[in-house]
Amino acid sequence: MASKKIQDQSKAKDQDRILQNKKASQRQGIAQKAIDEAIPTLEKAQTEKYIVGDNNSFIILGRDRPGNLFSGYGGKGATQAGRIDLIAGIGSSYRHSDGTYGPPNSDTMINPNFGMDAARVYISQKADIDRYMGLAEVPNQAPPGRSTIGLKADTIRIHSREDIKIVTGRARFQGLGKDGERLSTGGENEVVGTISLIAGNYTEDEKKISLGIMNPLKKLNRVIKKLQPIPKGDNLVECLEEMIVAIQQLSALVGDNTSMIQKMDLAISSHTHAVAPLPVPPFIPVALSPSSYTPITSFIQTKTTSSITSRQLFNKGLESLKINYLNENFGSIYINSKHVFTT
Repeated sequence: MASKKIQDQSKAKDQDRILQNKKASQRQGIAQKAIDEAIPTLEKAQTEKYIVGDNNSFIILGRDRPGNLFSGYGGKGATQAGRIDLIAGIGSSYRHSDGTYGPPNSDTMINPNFGMDAARVYISQKADIDRYMGLAEVPNQAPPGRSTIGLKADTIRIHSREDIKIVTGRARFQGLGKDGERLSTGGENEVVGTISLIAGNYTEDEKKISLGIMNPLKKLNRVIKKLQPIPKGDNLVECLEEMIVAIQQLSALVGDNTSMIQKMDLAISSHTHAVAPLPVPPFIPVALSPSSYTPITSFIQTKTTSSITSRQLFNKGLESLKINYLNENFGSIYINSKHVFTT
């Protein structure tokens, strides 16, 4: 992708003067000196106060206002909706009539806009920040009208030389009563809240095609959740270790079964019957002695009973593993986080 020109003075006013300044090497901004560039006119509210820089940068003190004068809680006439708005490059991706993009000059009046401003730090006492910034919805996200800090730019970096904490829920302060730290509105802070790491800004379920486990030639059409909880590493390791032990136990049961079949085969192949003499009248039925097959029958019954018991215990163990690690509602060591999600 081609980078933006270091200098773009094409939309600034008085192009003849700009051309003359270029020839005289004046007002080109080198060494932080003055430069001619396009800077739009910001529509100002009566109650707002401004610190305005010379290069399309603003600090605005007022009431909640993500866009025009009627937007946000300030536009509705709400109280307790104070705002501090830091904007660098207002209208940076404004679309001109000729199809080009860039800030217009002072002849054009515009409003703040999260979609067009280059970089913005939005601090508000009362806001619907996800809607203002056009963010995808997530489970258990904060309701509207909460205090907020919104950061928006092409890139954002958070760099700590030691550690970074991203924390939701009440702070651990002393002396705030049994309910602890409250919300900015004074309401009880009863939920832990969620942390969502979203790449691409969409969380809608996706259709996927996968191969069957028992039949790899069979394709399965599935709907997969895009936003999923992040596994807890220690619980996942413990779960996998128990699954390995369970597979080893199953292997032992299969080995016992194979051994039993081998012994049965040996006993049957070595079993013989004496040749009975031809019957002579009068015909008298003679019962064969069961002594020759009693041992193998006893062995089969014993091993079968043991195998059934072992299989029942094995199946119960698998059910316990599912409940402990894979059941969101009842698992004491559920492998997924209930509060941290990612795409």
